[in-house]
Amino acid sequence: MNPLEIAIYALVLSGGTNPVTCTRQDAVTSDMVLCTNGRSARLDERGAIAFDSGVTVVKHPDGSLSFSNGISAHWGSAGWVQFSNGPSIRRQSDGSFKVSTGMRCVAENRNRARCRKED
Repeated sequence: MNPLEIAIYALVLSGGTNPVTCTRQDAVTSDMVLCTNGRSARLDERGAIAFDSGVTVVKHPDGSLSFSNGISAHWGSAGWVQFSNGPSIRRQSDGSFKVSTGMRCVAENRNRARCRKED
């Protein structure tokens, strides 16, 4: 699992305003990612991302996302992905993700990612 992806979903699940750092717990098996906001995630038997809260995130072949708690996502203008609970996210040319709430999410390395307020 990709810690940056988990950090972005953890940020979306919390409304997009609270900083979070997510770290892969076992670099060999990539079995679990633990985040500083108390959320953890692992892949379930279907390949969906399952958070310990019971929420699952499914990535469909067309690139769309389904959240089991009802959050929806759609492409907005200028490449922003708009989530139904408020935040919008856009990938930047440097590989980071800009969030409409003033946050930026970056991969620190292959085992750790963070989302925090932009400087």
